[in-house]
Amino acid sequence: YLGKNKFLSFIIPEKYGGKNLSVSELSSILVKISSQNPALGVSVMVPNSLGPGELISEYGTQEQKDYYLPKLANGDFIPCFGLTGPNNGSDALGSIDKGVLVKKDDKLVIKTHVNKRYITMAPVANLIGLAIHLEDPHNLLKEGVEGITLILVDKKECDVEINTHHNPLNIGFPNGTIKGEIEISIDNVIGGE
Repeated sequence: YLGKNKFLSFIIPEKYGGKNLSVSELSSILVKISSQNPALGVSVMVPNSLGPGELISEYGTQEQKDYYLPKLANGDFIPCFGLTGPNNGSDALGSIDKGVLVKKDDKLVIKTHVNKRYITMAPVANLIGLAIHLEDPHNLLKEGVEGITLILVDKKECDVEINTHHNPLNIGFPNGTIKGEIEISIDNVIGGE
C-alpha cells in the first residue's frame, strides 16, 4: 500500500515518478503519520531519509537512476539500508563488513560476507543498499581506491538471509538482520566503478 500510493517516493525526483517533497512537506506528513501510528511513521520515514532512494538520486549512474528510481517510486522495490552491524552500531568507520574486489570471468566482482542487524524494513525489503569496506588488494581499479563503498543488492539476485525479525522497541515496524555471502558485479556499486 505504501509503495503503490507513493509514500516511499517523497525524496525521489518527479521525472522518475517520485513526489520530490521539500523538507517541510516531508516533515509535516511524517508528523501526521507518526502521531497516529509510530511504527507506520518509521516505515515511511526510513526509505525517505537514508538509503537507496537518496543515494541513487544523489550519486547513482544515469543507468542506475533510470532503472531503480521509478521502481522505488512505485513500490516495485521496497528498500532498506544495511549499515548497522553487531560490532559497529551505525558507525560506517567502525568495524564494518569487508568486501574484496576480484576478477572473475574477466569481470570485476565484489565478494563479501555481511552481517547487518537492526535494519529497518529488512524483513520486507527486496532492494538492499549495503555499506561495506571495499578492499582492492590486486589494484584492479585504476586509482586503487579502497574504503567505504555502497552497493545495491536485488534480493532475487543474491542468496542473502533477511528473514529474521526483531522488535527491540516493541512498536512493530519491520526490523531485522541481513546475513550472507554475496558475490556481486562492480556495476552494483552506487555510482558505478
